[in-house]
This record gives sequence, C-alpha cells and structure tokens, in this order.
Amino acid sequence: MYSLYDSLLAQHPRQLTPIRCASSTIAQLHRYFEEVVLENSLGALVIESLPKVEERPAREITRVRELVHAAKNVFLLVSGDDALSQLMLTRGKQSREAVVLEQQQDAVHERFVVIADSRFSAMLASKAVTDDSEPGSGDLVVWTFEPDVVYSALEYLMARITAEHPFHASSFANAVQLSMPKATSLHLTLGVTTKLARLLQEQAEREIAVNRIATAIRNSLDLDSLLATAAHEVGRALNVKRCAVQVEGDLVGETKCNYYFRSEPEGSEGEKAELIADIELVRSCLPHSPKTWVIDGDATHDTGVCAQAAVPLNYEGAFVGLVLVESDDRARVWAENELLLLHTVADQLSVAVKQAHLFSQMQVQALTDGLTGCYNRRSFELQLERDLHLATRMRQPLSLIMIDGHGTGDVALRTVAESLKAELRAVDSAARFGGDEFVIILPQADTEGALIVAERLRKRIAETEIPGYGPTTASFGLASFPAHASSRDLLVVAADRALYKSKNSGRNRVSLPATVDGTEPAEFITDLEPLFEALETIQSSQSTV
Repeated sequence: MYSLYDSLLAQHPRQLTPIRCASSTIAQLHRYFEEVVLENSLGALVIESLPKVEERPAREITRVRELVHAAKNVFLLVSGDDALSQLMLTRGKQSREAVVLEQQQDAVHERFVVIADSRFSAMLASKAVTDDSEPGSGDLVVWTFEPDVVYSALEYLMARITAEHPFHASSFANAVQLSMPKATSLHLTLGVTTKLARLLQEQAEREIAVNRIATAIRNSLDLDSLLATAAHEVGRALNVKRCAVQVEGDLVGETKCNYYFRSEPEGSEGEKAELIADIELVRSCLPHSPKTWVIDGDATHDTGVCAQAAVPLNYEGAFVGLVLVESDDRARVWAENELLLLHTVADQLSVAVKQAHLFSQMQVQALTDGLTGCYNRRSFELQLERDLHLATRMRQPLSLIMIDGHGTGDVALRTVAESLKAELRAVDSAARFGGDEFVIILPQADTEGALIVAERLRKRIAETEIPGYGPTTASFGLASFPAHASSRDLLVVAADRALYKSKNSGRNRVSLPATVDGTEPAEFITDLEPLFEALETIQSSQSTV
C-alpha cells in the first residue's frame, strides 16, 4: 500500500524534508501536535494512525479519551487487536463516539497525525526504515503546517477510507468538509515549533550522553569510573535533581554505587542518605517485576514522594543493578524517549558489568596457579618486588619461606596450599614456585617471627592426612631481609639454599641459610638500622650511575 508519507513526499517534494528520528522522538512529536488541540480546546478534525504495540500504557489511553472530548471529529486507525480498538470512545455531551477503523495488515507500523481546522492545520507522518545499512539510526519523518499539504493529506485519506472502509466514507467526507484547512495561526504554529526544536535539541544531548557512556565502556574496565560517568551523563541529559547507578551480585562482588546531584557535585549528606533510602525501596521492587519503575510528578502531590523513574540492569535473566533518576518538578511526566534513554544506558552497563567480571577473571587466572589457587611464580616476583621496596622505605624486615612438599599428586599440593592459606595473615602472600615447591612472603616479619610461622606450618602439614596417601611432610628454608640478603634475587637464593639444607639434613625441618664460613648463625641480628642505611647508600649510588 502506498502510505501517506510516500504520497505527500511525491506531491510536495520541495515543501517536505525527511529527517531521521528515533521512534520515541517521533512519538513525542506526535503528542506535541495533539497538545495544540488539548491546550487550546481546538474543535478540529483529528485523524491518527498509531503503530501496533503489545500494550498501551494507561496514561496513553487517558490521553486519547481527552483528545476525543476536545476535538470535533476523531478518526483512529489502529490494529484490530489494539487496546484502543476495544474502547468505547464517547464524545461526552454530544453522545457520539470517535470512529475507530481497523488498519490493513501492511499498515500496522504506520504512524501519522493530521489536524484540520479553519484556524490551524498540521500534519506529521513517518516511515519505518527497513534498510539495515544504518541500524539504530531511526525512522524517517516529515511534518508541516502548510494548509495545501494538509489538504493533500485529507484527499489521500478520503480515497483510502473509501476503499478500505466504505461504510465510514460519507461521515469522513462530511467531517473534512466542516474542517477545511484555510489558514494557520502563527501563534499556535510558533508554540509547536518551539517544542519541536527543544525536543530535537534534547534528543541530540541524550544521544551525546549515550555515546559518551559507550566510549567510556570501550576505553576502560574500571567499573567505578564507568558508573560515575553514567550517573553524571544521565543526570545532565535528563536535567534531574539526582541520579544513582548501582550494580551488585556475584559478577561484581561487593555492591557499587555512584551518584549525580544537580545542586552540588557531591550532594549534602542528608540528600545522599535520602537517595540511598530511595534506592533500597526501588531495588526491593525491581527484581520482582520486569517493568520500568515510574512515578510521575502529578502522582506525588499527596505522598510527598518526588517524581521517579528507574530501570533494572539485567544480565542473562539475573538482576545486577539499577539506574534511578529523581526530579523535583511536580509537573514532571516521564516521556517515552526519556525512559528509552534509561533502558539504553542500563543495557550498556549490563554489558560493562559482564566485561569487568570477565576481565577480573582473566587477571586472577593470569596471576594464580590453577591447581592450588595460590599466586603463580610471575605474580610472586612482582609481589616480592613491591614488598621489598616498601620494607626498605619503611625500614622494616621481611622474611621469605621456601617449602618443598614430600607428598605426591595434585591432592597433596592442594592440601599443602590449604594449610598455607589457613595459617597465614592477610598481608602474607603464598605462591606456587614450581613443581612441589611453594614460597611465602612475610612482610614486617624478622627471622624470629618467621621461624615461629614456619614451624607452625611444618607441624600442621605433618599432622594432615592426605586421602589415598596418608600423612606427608615438608622441608622449609627461611631467609630474612636484610639480615641474610640485601636484594630480591639474593633473598630468593638464600631461602633456596636453606631449603636444600633442610632436605639434605633429613627433611621435615626448618633451616636458615649458612653464614659465609658455612656454619649456622650464632645469633640473630636485632639492630637493623646500620643495614638499612647501607642499603639506602647502595641504592642511591646505583641510581646516580
């Protein structure tokens, strides 16, 4: 079927310029045309074709009822199974109904509105874009206030209704005759044009916000930074009082939340506490309902609650967070394109949460041993470098324990690893050094303290039964910085030599590195200050060279 959009563009190519708009923007443009009739009690002829949707919001049905009461004649073209086709849209005092006409199957996605009156005429028509070369770029739309173009639209519709709905052809022709477009009020046209310009500007700002969020997601895997960007961009684009973006669940570990406040960058403590309470309330409802949480400003007069809108973040059917906006405008009614922005951002952030989770998993896999869950040798070397640097700067000791388990098989290795994790402090680091060997970094531990830890580990391992193998033992070698070595490499060599000393001396024991003459140290060094001063002197001379 030749649509109204195609017909008018063929007849008036110079007067009509198609532009691309998102479907939500076209819907808002459509409502602006209706508002001319509603706000000015314009007794006009209104003809609308509405695309098929699964469900009509209650406020949209209410709006159609108001339009029917305000206009002189209303003709609606909708799908046969549309909610509007089931309504008895009465005309109030005149006891007449709006004429609801069933669309042909090939026109269920068509949208247009034509308004004809002696004082005002307007027309908007859109065409769905089926070309996949520019996905997501929107549909084509034209609009005009020219009476001759509106008259052409009425001629087209008279022919169409005569062919498709001959029973209503006469009443439609009479309605057109009574509302023949003659001139257009400059005042009414200027009002609509101003709204259209503002809407397109807002749409452009929202597209920029979405693009900035998408760019941030592509360029960074830092979830805190992404949430901050999203909250700021959404808050600014929708001009709301405050905005919150929260993620939670197994994918992110701990709950993360970032905020935007229009009045102050950080918001007052009271305002932040109020927003957190609102988040908890909305969060308790969203996981149990797939629908958007919407409270319009006109529904908050009695409750004192501000206008709110929120959408959930879902990934593979699981709730992973939400985006919440709140407005202090009592007349705020959340538009379809505003809710679409929230859904778009929520979809982007859901993917970002998954990407951050996958990256975190990759980092863990790169730094840990898959069998034991301990750090691998590469991450051990990096951690030892950091801990030694901190020990030198803070003038504190550091000890290294090397362990060689005498059990065999994967079960024995995992058992030793579990023993290490159970006995060590949070600041200690355990790594699988290779084969059956493990190594432990003990920050702030001198030789005496490290010997206590090593002996405790040795006893725990010796008392542990390995399924299918029985009891096992392990040999320990211990070296301390700076008592036994002045650098990372020398410390590892010293601990390794102490380990071989234990193995050659009968195993299942803890040994210290031998002195220069090959004998056991007679006593521990307790005054480390001269050693640290010497190390600083050496490091300074090396950096100078």
